[in-house]
Amino acid sequence: MSWGRRRGTPLAGRRTVRRRRPRPVAWLAIGAGKVLLGVAPVVGVGVWLATAPVFELKAEIGVETGARVTEEWVRERLAGLVGRNLPMLSLERATARLEHEWVREAKLVKRLPNELDVEIVEHEPAAVFESGKRAWIIDRDGRAIVECERAADLCESTLVRVSIQPGLLGERAGTSPARHRSVSGPASRDVPGEALARTLKRSVTVADEVKSFGWGREVFAVGVLSDDDYLLERGGRPATVLVRGSDLTAKGSVFQLLQAAIREHSDPEVVDLRFRDRIVLSAGAPGADLEAAAGVSAGGDPS
Repeated sequence: MSWGRRRGTPLAGRRTVRRRRPRPVAWLAIGAGKVLLGVAPVVGVGVWLATAPVFELKAEIGVETGARVTEEWVRERLAGLVGRNLPMLSLERATARLEHEWVREAKLVKRLPNELDVEIVEHEPAAVFESGKRAWIIDRDGRAIVECERAADLCESTLVRVSIQPGLLGERAGTSPARHRSVSGPASRDVPGEALARTLKRSVTVADEVKSFGWGREVFAVGVLSDDDYLLERGGRPATVLVRGSDLTAKGSVFQLLQAAIREHSDPEVVDLRFRDRIVLSAGAPGADLEAAAGVSAGGDPS
């Protein structure tokens, strides 16, 4: 028997078997089946998370807050969320319910299966800004928290009081400071108010810095005379001290050393520390002459 094969002639007794290739539809069906087998458990878990009663938010919401925003207020604002599915709850929308003039930040944390914790961070009052017949509680950024008519207790407290020369207000810096951005909204776009807030921030910084000196601890009011000139009102004598914010540390230290001698020899009403090479003492109360001096010093050293 010959095992050879001539060209074009099949070997004797050999059968040719052709394998059929699966059609594209079959491949798609097999792939879809695998996908469904992998996705089904995930879908099942998702449905369970979204519908199981165990995830319904409890009424006892944990609240941590300060003095101005009460726990009762927070729970009242979030009462409409009780019973909702916690995993599906939008914290962004829940936070939007906590808009309040004293709320600087609201931190919400989910505690599965059905608890929600809320921490309220309040604005910290730093001073009282007075402008004409209006007054605001401001923070260390110089931004308005609330008008005094809604926080009379703070306005009558020992917070330092800040005022600004009328010439610095108006178109240049507005008449009321900008507010902070809300817990769910954008920051203020009041450009003059932003400029005023920056000026107030510097004045609050000056009020803080003078407290590092013994004489500065009695300062209860700061008046802004120009971009860098400040009038400090004290409870003792001298009753008024004029300083420049840019050299407050150096001049304040000199005045601290000479204060006893100054009071012993002249007991002045006003001490002007804004000069480069001298300290000017005055026995009279500050008046129009100080405003004139402030105008001169805005363009250079007083003389």
